[in-house]
Order: sequence, then C-alpha cells, then structure tokens
Amino acid sequence: MDEGRNMILLFPSLIHFHGNKEDMKNFDPSCHMFYQHRVVDIPDGKPKWTGMNDSSDLIEDSPPELKKRKREEDEKSKNEDGKDNKR
Repeated sequence: MDEGRNMILLFPSLIHFHGNKEDMKNFDPSCHMFYQHRVVDIPDGKPKWTGMNDSSDLIEDSPPELKKRKREEDEKSKNEDGKDNKR
C-alpha cells in the first residue's frame, strides 16, 4: 500500500480472471502518470501527464478535449488568483 493513498501496485497479469472480460476491464488504465519518463510510447488515446494526474501538465499525445478542459481550468484558476491578489 502507498502511505494512506489507497493505492497498491499490482500487476494484472498476476490475477487469474477465469475468462471474465468484465472483471479484466476494471484494470484498464484511465491515464498515464509521469509519461515524460516513459520507456515506450503508448498511443492509446488516454490522457498522459508529466506528473500526478490533474495536478501536472498534459503531454501532447493526450486527447484534445482533455487538453482543452485542463487549459480552461488553468486559465480560470489564474484569473481567480489574479482577482485575489488585487484586494
């Protein structure tokens, strides 16, 4: 386990699913973290982050709609920070 983060490193190839495809889908990745340090490219259309997901930058290979949403959130955050600093 990872210091209270409710995360465990478990390789799906070690689990015997007994042919149940639905259970196997539970182990599909939802994103790739620390992708800039990758060993191989994975062109799967999943979001790729430079660090931890949602708190780092998206890498170019990420889906366009996700990059747009992240950019909009960053701009909104900057605008809110700017308003707070003017007080």
